[in-house]
Amino acid sequence: MTPIAAVPTTLITGFFGVGKTTTLRSLIERKPAAEKWAILVNEFGEVGVDGAALENLSDDGVQIREIVGGCLCCTANVPMRVAVTEILRRVRPDRLLIEPTGIGHPAGLIDELQSDGLADAIQLHAVICIVDPRLIHDERIQAAQVFRDQVAIADVLVAGKADLASKDETEKFHAWAKDLFPPKSHIEAAAGGNIDYGLLDEKWGGRAGDPTPSHGHGENAIEMRSSDAGDFERIPSAGDGYQGCGWVFPPEFIFDCGEITDCLGPPGLAGIDGAVAALRVKGVFRTGRDWVLLNRSGGECDVSEIAYRRDSRAEVIVPVGAAADWDKLEAAMLDCLKN
Repeated sequence: MTPIAAVPTTLITGFFGVGKTTTLRSLIERKPAAEKWAILVNEFGEVGVDGAALENLSDDGVQIREIVGGCLCCTANVPMRVAVTEILRRVRPDRLLIEPTGIGHPAGLIDELQSDGLADAIQLHAVICIVDPRLIHDERIQAAQVFRDQVAIADVLVAGKADLASKDETEKFHAWAKDLFPPKSHIEAAAGGNIDYGLLDEKWGGRAGDPTPSHGHGENAIEMRSSDAGDFERIPSAGDGYQGCGWVFPPEFIFDCGEITDCLGPPGLAGIDGAVAALRVKGVFRTGRDWVLLNRSGGECDVSEIAYRRDSRAEVIVPVGAAADWDKLEAAMLDCLKN
């Protein structure tokens, strides 16, 4: 029998009640007749409800497996690996959709799907996170680490239940979503779970726009750069009285957390004229199994863990007129790579 390989796999994440199961129903109803799909649904409680809600859609073309009483996203949760392996072998699907529990931290699931034994069997596509646009500014929601992780790890952000949101709530959602770092490859709104079907074919790690979306104008030229560690991208930008530069490094680049913090944090920056000139510095860096978000504004800098897993990237924004030697700053960042 031919080994199972590169099955297109999409994660649909989101907090409780945002419409993940409704989205799955909509996608299943639009499934091409010739395709076989496998659906893996995880519920935290012991009583499976989502699986029951999808049960009438299960047939020869759609096989649904439900895991209850635990979190699929826990890397120590052996049933996750067993469930994925079992459903792939039993169904041999053309596509796999996974819906983690609403309180699941998806970073652990991403790490597991990319680990030996599963990485060859599946081809991870864009991670889709559904949020309720009416609640994104609720302090209780914003304070939830799992919500922040789900948003951070997503390639695609969808405002579910858009038909129930006001115009003002929808506009605030788009403004909030466009200001997120790292940026999203797609920002959508959907009613009744009817997300764009084409999102299922968006690749994980696809371009999420240039790293400096706030101040750039027009198409910023991508410069391909080389180093001993491999190739990466540099994207300069300018506009609104500011100049900036962004870098996108492949996930194989692993940075030393302490060194990259010292490099980009206060008091200064290599190649930048004066500490005050560094108006804004943002970066996401892989530091091994963990990933960190570095956020610097002026002389204040914060470093925290982040669920993002796509690539390492940084952006630096300074006022026009400030002396900025991007080559020197780039070399300093590359010096922070682990040997």
